[in-house]
Amino acid sequence: MKPLKKRKSNGFSFYSIAATPYLKVNSAFALILLLVFIYSLVFSQNNHPIPAALTQLTGIVPPSKGLSAAFSQIVRFNFTNAYILNPYGLRVFSFFLIQFILRVGLIVTELRFPNYVKTSTIAVDILISLTLLIYCFYPLIEFTFKILLQLLH
Repeated sequence: MKPLKKRKSNGFSFYSIAATPYLKVNSAFALILLLVFIYSLVFSQNNHPIPAALTQLTGIVPPSKGLSAAFSQIVRFNFTNAYILNPYGLRVFSFFLIQFILRVGLIVTELRFPNYVKTSTIAVDILISLTLLIYCFYPLIEFTFKILLQLLH
């Protein structure tokens, strides 16, 4: 029997690309974000299974209270109710939405153009993501540091 000839490749190998750490991280993050959106769609404003533990334990109302309910309203395009539930909800949700779009775009780019994603692309991704994180979560970060400072004094 003659051995089978190797098929000519067009340079695209899904298996070699799927092994790249950057693609794995982007895929995992995109999946987690998709699950956040699904969670927001499944649970309505009044039936979230995750309680506000800090408020229940201490009576302190953090700026994150009501984010899940606000997200539920945002995915239903009810922005007024979302703002009433948590004034930072749209800001935090925008982080997740922009990150989801960015992750999907980078996944598609890496799959279609495997040699295009370079170190500079990853550095720009990190810079954009970090800037968005600080801007969108600033009220929550500030609150956390204030609480920590109070505990240390």
